Amino acid sequence: MQAYDVAVIGVGTAGKRIIEKVSYKISNGIFLSIDDTEWSIGGDKVKEIKLNVNFERTAKRIKLEAHKASKNIAEEIMSVNNVVIVAGLGGIFGSSAAPIIAKSLKEWGKRVLGITIMPFKFEKSRLFRAAVSLRKMKMTCDGIIVIGNGEFLEKSPQTPLFKAYELENEWIGNLISKLFDRGNVYGINSKETYRITSDGNIIVGVGVGEGTGMAEEAATKASSALRRQSNADVKEALVYVVGWKEISVGDVSTIVTTFRGITCCEGDVRVGYYPNNDRSLTVYALASVMETKFDEWDPIQKILNGRELDFDIYSDMSVDYDFSGIKCLD
Repeated sequence: MQAYDVAVIGVGTAGKRIIEKVSYKISNGIFLSIDDTEWSIGGDKVKEIKLNVNFERTAKRIKLEAHKASKNIAEEIMSVNNVVIVAGLGGIFGSSAAPIIAKSLKEWGKRVLGITIMPFKFEKSRLFRAAVSLRKMKMTCDGIIVIGNGEFLEKSPQTPLFKAYELENEWIGNLISKLFDRGNVYGINSKETYRITSDGNIIVGVGVGEGTGMAEEAATKASSALRRQSNADVKEALVYVVGWKEISVGDVSTIVTTFRGITCCEGDVRVGYYPNNDRSLTVYALASVMETKFDEWDPIQKILNGRELDFDIYSDMSVDYDFSGIKCLD
């Protein structure tokens, strides 16, 4: 039997599209998609599990079906310990099912990392739901990486919306493959990824530079993206610089200096290269911060302080009341 390093699970429509791309990039993983749609993924590397919600597409029904499917999901990935759950939050399916699946797999003894994609700021109806789901994922997963759709919009505001989704899915697929592909010798290994993501809120910044001054340009873009997504300075960072094989020591030094100057954090640096000798630089930065801008989308989380107002489908619904301290008035 083949031994696998990681299981990657795409939840909902966005997760399903991303998992399809990831499956072509990671050589040694188990791939599952969990959703309720009819369209199928190309190729044969991804096993699709469709939840039977029928016409009752409510949060309660989706949670119930996700809980029912959790044993089957755990059995499919029994041979691996490290699990990555990829979900777009804001839509009713990903927001409802992803925390349920993450909690179930934790109960099965898996180490779970969540990669969550937050909606655009103009998607007003999705913001609160996404933030509540993100809070639940943080409470459940061993680590969480948060990616904001808005960062892509700021970089390419004229891009057609559906093209933007397609390009972002491609980019996220590339990022995941660099984090978890054992064959990616020049990437970031999974131990580093899990270590930094267990240290709180992790956000991602990406910067691309071309031509003269590309090192500073790429580092500035990545650093600025981190600052826009967070309400505090970066505590810790893992920076992955991708260029061509002849990338100079001076370019790497410029990136480190620029990144440190903007974020006030030195960060660990890894260097890789493009196999097609593309003469451009890309800086991926995973940064640990105290707070993110997405916390503001859920104004009640500071009041809850780790508690929940709504019960998930597997929770004990019984409540014990203590009336011993109450006096009756005549």
